[in-house]
Amino acid sequence: MHMMIAEDLMPQQSFDTEKMYRLIGDLELEFAMLGSDYYLTTWIGQDSIRIPKQCCHLCLLVGDASTLEFPTALSAGATKRLRTLIVQTKEEFLKEGEKCQITEIPSAMFINLVHLRILHLSHCRIQQLPNTVGKLVSLRYLNLSYTEIQSLPKYFSNLQNLKILKLAHCEEFQKLPEWIYKLKKLLILKLAYCQKLQMLPESIIALTNLQELDVEGCQSFKKLPEGLDNMKKLTMLNVDKCVSLTRLPHGIGQLTNLQKLSVHATTDRLASIILELQSLTNLKELRLKKIELSSTKDARALKLNDKQFLMCLALCWEWCDIEVALAFDATLLHEQVLEDLKPNIALKNLEIVSYMGKKLPSWMACKEGNLWYLREIKLVNLRKCERLPPLGQLYYLETVEISGMDSISAVDDAFYGDGNGDGDTFPRLKTLIFSEMPMLERWLEAKGEGDIFPKLKRLILIQCPKFKELHVRPSSRRLTFLRLELWLNNDKLLSSEFVGWQNLIHVRILKITGCEELMRCLPQGIKHLKSLYRLEIIRCNNLISLPDWLAELTIFYPSKEHRVPINLVVRDCIMLSFIPERLKQSPYIRMTIERCPKLGL
Repeated sequence: MHMMIAEDLMPQQSFDTEKMYRLIGDLELEFAMLGSDYYLTTWIGQDSIRIPKQCCHLCLLVGDASTLEFPTALSAGATKRLRTLIVQTKEEFLKEGEKCQITEIPSAMFINLVHLRILHLSHCRIQQLPNTVGKLVSLRYLNLSYTEIQSLPKYFSNLQNLKILKLAHCEEFQKLPEWIYKLKKLLILKLAYCQKLQMLPESIIALTNLQELDVEGCQSFKKLPEGLDNMKKLTMLNVDKCVSLTRLPHGIGQLTNLQKLSVHATTDRLASIILELQSLTNLKELRLKKIELSSTKDARALKLNDKQFLMCLALCWEWCDIEVALAFDATLLHEQVLEDLKPNIALKNLEIVSYMGKKLPSWMACKEGNLWYLREIKLVNLRKCERLPPLGQLYYLETVEISGMDSISAVDDAFYGDGNGDGDTFPRLKTLIFSEMPMLERWLEAKGEGDIFPKLKRLILIQCPKFKELHVRPSSRRLTFLRLELWLNNDKLLSSEFVGWQNLIHVRILKITGCEELMRCLPQGIKHLKSLYRLEIIRCNNLISLPDWLAELTIFYPSKEHRVPINLVVRDCIMLSFIPERLKQSPYIRMTIERCPKLGL
């Protein structure tokens, strides 16, 4: 997205996901028509890499942690037309928390890349940039995130066309230089999790075109410069998790274009937050972290209900143990405060984290109409909450994620909401996630006559160890495919005690991940999934063998005369040592097995 903004393919202010994917598709088609001489992807570290003179976009892939160097062709002057240079590390390599071993950029390389616009060097072990970086006068986008960069050379100020600068997670980066004000076209500045960064230079307020400033997680960050109100185009300010920051600067309330703000609402900075939030009438996204509101008066003073453009709201408390909570009656205080943090009806995204109340606020009831336009809701670590929110009648709701509600034993009519008995329940819901629900046992059928989850595409259940009954009535007019993902350590899943596989007739993809109880068998109920065309078994570490009856799985298609093959994917099952011959020979099972060492794969 940021690369497209830098290339003027998308305005930063009007980011639209669908538009972005359309543009990406158009670019891919354009590159395909122009051929590999125009757009080249190749592995770095090869003995010789040929880069055509007409190449404009180059992606260098990194596959291991060995010491690597940039291709000599980049310094030889043969690639002067290059506009994009990306160093991309393989995904599984990144998961290990390592960096690729590119430690130096040849000075001559930047002398020759005079037309370069996009430079992506994330996850390299670069400690400094050569002074020749000042030759990249056409550069618009520079990503040095996760590098070991310590400072920016003075010739960096020559990059007058730079629009996006990313230095996130640069743990050695200490100071932004005073001359940063010379980068007049800078739109986005990412400094998140630069642990040694303490402050920003006063000169930064001269960046009057800056739209995003992100210093999230900078543990040593102490103050924002006064005069931020000069940055009239600033739309996003993220100071979340800056634990040393004691207050917001005076005048921030004058940033009339500010649309996104993320900040800790702790007691020592509360007065500043309340004062400034009252003036920020155009906020579209607000994230209040580590909430320490000491009274309902503070909550009402924030006036969230008056912010008519607010569409995304995150309310995050800091979790405290039960004994501490009881000592100062956190339950009642949390309930009163959340009740008074009532948002405007325009809200589309709501996140509530570590709330200690037993009941949810009245404004979450469907009949009140307060959340009518809600698209996504995430409830995390509501350990003491005794009922699920009544969301079933919210017409526009597409995503629900509920995690860590320890007291919930059943999904029932409290979740479906108060319907009229004949309308659809969760009419537009596409993704539903229940995770870390230690007491959840039953999922009951709704009492109404309408369809239940008619457009659901993904159902994910993660760590629900007691879950044993699923009575969701299948939709009578399903047109979309349903993906079911189970991340469960649950022995009931494998026994006859589990009830409900027959209600999952629309499941097309079943993914079972991390189930330690799987040893010599899979759930027999899988046989009921008559629409199943893909079965994935991932990281089930105790699975020794696959069952013989998998060869009998059949997809039921009334309109087809022939039996359709099913895709079986088994990955990272370290104990798997036996596959029945019948399964190997079946023409109706397309089997893919990866990283199962006892099978030699």
